[in-house]
Amino acid sequence: MMKILAADTSTAVNTVAVCDGEHILAETSVACGRAHSERLLATVDWVLGQAGLDLKGLDALAISIGPGSFTGLRIGAATWKGLALGAGLPLVAVPTLDAMTRLGAFRDSLVCPLLDAKMGEVFGAVYRFVQGRRTRMTPDQVCAVEDLIGGIEDDILLLGDGAVRYRERIETSVPWADFVDELCSMPRASAVAMEGLMLLEHGTCTDPARVAPVYLRKAQAEENRARANATKAQQL
Repeated sequence: MMKILAADTSTAVNTVAVCDGEHILAETSVACGRAHSERLLATVDWVLGQAGLDLKGLDALAISIGPGSFTGLRIGAATWKGLALGAGLPLVAVPTLDAMTRLGAFRDSLVCPLLDAKMGEVFGAVYRFVQGRRTRMTPDQVCAVEDLIGGIEDDILLLGDGAVRYRERIETSVPWADFVDELCSMPRASAVAMEGLMLLEHGTCTDPARVAPVYLRKAQAEENRARANATKAQQL
């Protein structure tokens, strides 16, 4: 058994869990908007207390690294790196969409986790499950949902807040698409812990200094600045 403290701050949901192998010792999920910085360490203390542990009783940390909210990902990565370095613990960087495929017992279908990327786009990827074994079919992408799943002819299950927000567009593009219940597709830190455990078993890098968020695109402020600079250049 390996005790792992995990978190996912890639969305407006703040979720932290302590797991012992595949057993959840304590977990909490709270819709906190942009208040991750105010809630995260207090949530860690509460979860560890509920599990009867402290940082010295852990074997590893796991953090969701994106794609997702720029601010949330930065806060999560920085906090977990600080905890790992301070306690001398290995830190596993867990791709957010990979972790989301552990939110259900998927066996024989295509599965597509989607996060709302704003501006009419999603963060997403497509996976194939055969007898419960997962194969990634696409890289992580930020794009219109139609560009991600358009042309798919197989049965496909979609989950995440992107699937909820763009359901009508998805059903227009792929009418036979099915949707995981919204309550069962919210990010959970225990899913990050399970994915992290698998990565540890496969010898992934655990150096906290090498953990960095995966954004896929520039922050909105950077996008606006680039457009403004381009406009100025055209006017010269």
